[in-house]
Amino acid sequence: MCGRYTITTSAEKLTQLFDVEVPPEYQPRYNAAPTQWLPVISNHQKRKISLYSWGILPRWAQEQGSSQRLINARAETVAEKATFKNSFKKRRCLVVADGYYEWKKMNNKKIPHRILLDKEQPFTFAGLWDTFEGESGEEVPAFVIITVVASPSVADIHDRMPAMLDKDTADFWLSDSEDYEGLEDVLRSYPDEHLKAYAVSTQVNSVKNDQETLIQPV
Repeated sequence: MCGRYTITTSAEKLTQLFDVEVPPEYQPRYNAAPTQWLPVISNHQKRKISLYSWGILPRWAQEQGSSQRLINARAETVAEKATFKNSFKKRRCLVVADGYYEWKKMNNKKIPHRILLDKEQPFTFAGLWDTFEGESGEEVPAFVIITVVASPSVADIHDRMPAMLDKDTADFWLSDSEDYEGLEDVLRSYPDEHLKAYAVSTQVNSVKNDQETLIQPV
């Protein structure tokens, strides 16, 4: 599962790295959490970053009057599960990030860790997007992050991780390709040699905290 992540990179650097427009409302997040409006690049707007809400409200949930959102989709079932299979074919997106948090059980405590690329560069998660009707009747664009089996180097922290994409796989994921087997194939654990992790403050446990000190090692 991925329930928190970071996107601390400046708008200028995102423009340079991903060759996209960045909206003026964009702001770095040190503790990105579900329901927040966060930067994605959708397959319908490939040359710009848009802000979508994290967490899809499926059609069946809306029909039941539920407000329970889904924030992750498992790579193993994303192409066949009714909730996601249409989005997998038609509504793929890249979730822009530069790290994510997981909690490791140690001595009956859960210690938060930040996991990122060894070069500390921004990257993208494989995501899916959809829309649902908000409380005021407005159309809400929202996304989920796809998860895979964790790479060996971080598996002792958590057994799942977001599907992190490099440039080539990100371009393919965002393309109009109907090679669905090939698209499933890019959803895999990220190479160990390009990952690093370190413990961070338990202040990250609260979504109310969203400051630079959260990403400092402890």
